[in-house]
Amino acid sequence: MLLALAVAPQPPARASCAAPYLERPGALVRGVTTSVEGRAFVDGCQDSMQCSAVPGCSHCEYDDPAPRPLQDQTLRLRQGDRTWRLGTADAEGAAGRVTWTFAVPASTRPGRATLLPGAGDPLRVRIR
Repeated sequence: MLLALAVAPQPPARASCAAPYLERPGALVRGVTTSVEGRAFVDGCQDSMQCSAVPGCSHCEYDDPAPRPLQDQTLRLRQGDRTWRLGTADAEGAAGRVTWTFAVPASTRPGRATLLPGAGDPLRVRIR
């Protein structure tokens, strides 16, 4: 019995890459130094690849170049009609991890505020 295998190319694998985001800190305390971390602060996205299906020789290659960590990412704090620049930091590694360390402005008021990264979505926080 002769068995024939038809080798057909596989369609590209597809996924989605996360947009930059801030990890939720606890309450921010006026006048106290704290750190806020972010993830996925990268330029580019390796979300598709081509794979060969040749028996004994299968491998996959990304269609896009490796993501590059974003540089000079500014973090701001907005409360009401006031905005404070908290600092600028560079993301690192393929995961685009970034950390901003800053003193929470003493001129803020207790209550809600919004952290505004240079890339990604704003994050609502509480100030004590």
